[in-house]
Amino acid sequence: MENLNEINTLDTNYQNHRITIDSRNSTVITGITNVESASENGLTLHINNAVLSIEGDKLKVQKIDVDTGIVEVSGLIKSLKYSDSKPHRSILKKLTNKQ
Repeated sequence: MENLNEINTLDTNYQNHRITIDSRNSTVITGITNVESASENGLTLHINNAVLSIEGDKLKVQKIDVDTGIVEVSGLIKSLKYSDSKPHRSILKKLTNKQ
């Protein structure tokens, strides 16, 4: 079993975040740095150097707070997947034409 201090050292490239799922129908995610895409079938969110992909049915973003990095989602969550990637322009920046 790995030492907790070793695990924390390995994760220094990733911002702390938390995912709270209530009965697979209501989800709150903190520590979001960018929202790349959102649809009824999936969301792509950035957490510092990682990408979090959420797949589900009838997904709807209920709230995005860019100041605190909180995203609230309703709908049936089927899967969560992490991958390493560079962030892309956020939906909010695309809508407001900001760089």
